[in-house]
Amino acid sequence: MSLKVKLPLVVTLLVLVSAAGVGYLLIRHEQKTLKEEITRRGILLSGNLASVDWVTFNEYSSEVLKDTLDTRPSSISSSFRESERMLLRMLNKVTDSVIVVGTDTLKTWVSQAAMFTQDSQLVVSMPEEVFSALGEPGDGFTFVHPILVPDGRILGYAQVRMNPVVLDIAIREALETTLPVLAGAVVISALLSILLSVLFTVPVSRLKRQSLELAKGDLTARVKVRSRDELGVLGRVFNKMAQNLERTYEELEEKLGEIRRLFKMATEDGLTGVYVKRHFLELLAGELQRSYRYDRPLSFLMCDIDHFKRVNDTYGHQTGDVVLRSIARRLSIATREGIDLIGRYGGEEFAVMLPETEVQEAWLIAERLRRVVEEEPIPIQGVEGVNISSLSITISVGVTTVRGDVNLERLIAAADRALYLSKQNGRNRSTVLGVEAI
Repeated sequence: MSLKVKLPLVVTLLVLVSAAGVGYLLIRHEQKTLKEEITRRGILLSGNLASVDWVTFNEYSSEVLKDTLDTRPSSISSSFRESERMLLRMLNKVTDSVIVVGTDTLKTWVSQAAMFTQDSQLVVSMPEEVFSALGEPGDGFTFVHPILVPDGRILGYAQVRMNPVVLDIAIREALETTLPVLAGAVVISALLSILLSVLFTVPVSRLKRQSLELAKGDLTARVKVRSRDELGVLGRVFNKMAQNLERTYEELEEKLGEIRRLFKMATEDGLTGVYVKRHFLELLAGELQRSYRYDRPLSFLMCDIDHFKRVNDTYGHQTGDVVLRSIARRLSIATREGIDLIGRYGGEEFAVMLPETEVQEAWLIAERLRRVVEEEPIPIQGVEGVNISSLSITISVGVTTVRGDVNLERLIAAADRALYLSKQNGRNRSTVLGVEAI
């Protein structure tokens, strides 16, 4: 998975987890706050009920309470009546039921109000009767307060049961508030992911693509820098590095070209293009050691242009140069490319090294070289002062083959002696001579 996909997914997941955690904490906090508020109100209401002489039930409206209160003795003050009305409004909002356990006087008074005793539940007497009707106070919604007289005696108990539905409604409202927040967090996370993809992953992808191009050898690869942040600095550093690499590569190419030119000057003959004598003998010595180490055959040819001095004396040195170039080119064509090596050994002499070649095959190659030179005249038209168009040339070849411990001087001496025999026997021929004869 690429960074362009991975990073937005990670950011979205982190935002969702954070939003879920915040929502959970908000709901728990709201639940705790509501329980504390219910507890506070329950204790307050039960205490207030224990301090009044009269209470109605929440299934009656405030108008019924008002009418009922108006029939009570005029000795009750107006402020006391108003506090009862306020208490009723509180009870109607948050309580499930209200039960007052009071004195016999209160019980007697309530019994005179038939409308209350017929439609409501009144528990009088001991606390256990209250608990059996409303439930244990420990359930978190029921609150009991003793009714005391001035001398400290307990006349009864005022008990309030708060409506648990209030808590459920509050939690549902909290959820309704939190869910839009979570949806907004998801939208924000998606927008942040897109923004990060544009501001971070896209530049990184560009840098990655150009780095791969640079690794493939494209030294012209560059990154478009559009910002001044850390990614912009990284892009500029990459461009500077690529520019330095390109400049260094160009300098190395120039130096390498110069080295190749100098190496060619030091190892190749400027006229014929074959190896010079010194470099050729170095290669021949190395191949001779390899032949001895692995017990493999090595053949060596010495070729000399017949009557070359007559060519120079008759047609001039320019014609002689044309002949030398033509002979070198024909020898190169007739030998095995990448295996055999040719060097200019002297003025008109050429040496040919034939690795992994037995004496029979070496003689066949020598004959092929001789025929290639003999069968086709060398064109010399265009040479100043020469009136002929071509010149027939022949060569003489000396062949020797070694296997085993033979030094370089002995190998050259055997080939040179074979070449001498070819010239002595009439020229334009190949002669084989073993190193044993030296």
